[in-house]
Amino acid sequence: MSTFDPIQRADWLGAPPALERIAGGSVTSPEGYAAAGVACGLKASGHRDLGVLVATRPTVSWLMDTTSALPSAPVMLNRAHGRGGYRAIVVNSGVANAATGEPGLEDARRMAELTAFAFGVATDEVAVSSTGVIGERLDMDRIPPAIPDACARVAGDGGAAFNQAICTTDATLKGGAFALALNGRTVRIGVAAKGAGMIRPTMATMLAYVTTDATLTQDDLRAATERACGSSFNRISVDGQMSPSDTLLVLAAADGVPLAGPDLDIFADALRAVCRWAAIQMVKDGEGADHVVRLAVTGAHDIAEAERVARAVAESPLVKTAIAGRDPNWGRISQAVGQALAGASGRVLEPEVWLDEVALDDPSAGAVMDRTEYDVTVALGRGEAAYALWVSDLTHAYVTLNAEYHT
Repeated sequence: MSTFDPIQRADWLGAPPALERIAGGSVTSPEGYAAAGVACGLKASGHRDLGVLVATRPTVSWLMDTTSALPSAPVMLNRAHGRGGYRAIVVNSGVANAATGEPGLEDARRMAELTAFAFGVATDEVAVSSTGVIGERLDMDRIPPAIPDACARVAGDGGAAFNQAICTTDATLKGGAFALALNGRTVRIGVAAKGAGMIRPTMATMLAYVTTDATLTQDDLRAATERACGSSFNRISVDGQMSPSDTLLVLAAADGVPLAGPDLDIFADALRAVCRWAAIQMVKDGEGADHVVRLAVTGAHDIAEAERVARAVAESPLVKTAIAGRDPNWGRISQAVGQALAGASGRVLEPEVWLDEVALDDPSAGAVMDRTEYDVTVALGRGEAAYALWVSDLTHAYVTLNAEYHT
């Protein structure tokens, strides 16, 4: 079993040696956090659908969200409050509160106000998220009484319940905690995330909340969060679709001596690895997915070209169905590369392609595609730039699930 189970390819994470998984850990494993998850009736299943998390000591924070031109009401509210200064989170699942206009924005405000009152913090210290069906109003007969109830139930062992409450089509929880040994002390990083469909982050199609009892300055946390997001949540794709609700919020302790020097660098590497651990799980749990592939493009003219080609190949329905069918079809990759480089300057060569250590035209390539996790490397021979992202396959189950999602 991998140290970073359920991710078997530990080399994908780039984790520092001092980072270790905490058995049974959650987003509340770091000191100074409490959470709860309750069922208020938004989900017909009766499962938990409202979660709250609060920092019980001073924190700094940094929030990143979707680049969609039509963001959800909670995203718009959070932006009005700013990207730092959060102490608490309230999340509902089942309904996204997106495409709901001013009434939806007022519903989000009400959620923030109720949570702020219950926790004794300012309204602009509460981040709000909603996830689920787009275009429907929240049931504000159910949510207002559920928020004080959830806030009264918060506990240091409430991380798993919170994680359950934020899920929609997720088949598995994407949460846990890690211990990081630094010079003379150990800090912890916890995460609770959700995401399985509508995954094509630029930033980032999912919800993710990260906590740490490491002490950081606001500027250092911002830099570490943006770096971590850029190489994790912004490098995954299930179906190439961007959500209006994307949110990543990182909370860090603000009391004590802030990390600096090598310790800060190691922490930033650990934060990136934890975010990548959660992000790859979203791909692994992609709706109906059987495989997760790291698609790496090398030899591109520049980074922009490398990313363009990587996304064209990774998000091609032809390539994704070939992965699902374990079909080493070189032509589908060649087609996607040619389409991505249409109009590009300079000579465009046919790509060289490997599956892990095997050339795509090798008779053993099909056996590699039986693996649930493997690398696909596409060499362009046009320069020195490279880009990689993680992608799922596309199966019959994805079509079935999404055809029936709303009805």
